Amino acid sequence: MLESGDPVDLPPATVDDSAVILQFEKFRPWIPELLHVLRSGTIAEPLPIMLDGSTFAIHGQTRTFWVKIWHAAGSDMTQIDRVQVIGCLPSTRGVQVLIDTPDKFESYSGHEKIQTELPDDHD
Repeated sequence: MLESGDPVDLPPATVDDSAVILQFEKFRPWIPELLHVLRSGTIAEPLPIMLDGSTFAIHGQTRTFWVKIWHAAGSDMTQIDRVQVIGCLPSTRGVQVLIDTPDKFESYSGHEKIQTELPDDHD
């Protein structure tokens, strides 16, 4: 099993479609994207939230996959025997969030919506 606390450069690898194990069947429509990325070579980024050193984020064009990867012994990471997909999220790479300071803003306190006006001397 691939383990690291640092990003790992994965070389292009052969991986059979049948090597993919899904945590949830709803991930199936995006598996061709994952297979393409693994077959092309990519970077596996460790997921610190998992705290296990063996769960990685693999970024595709439209999705980010949370995976565990098993390489064939002696293959120098060019043969993947198994990929367990435990998460499949829409990609947010390249998304930029812009925050403006409007004269009015809305805030939420519990279940209650509050309309707030900023003071006139607010810059």
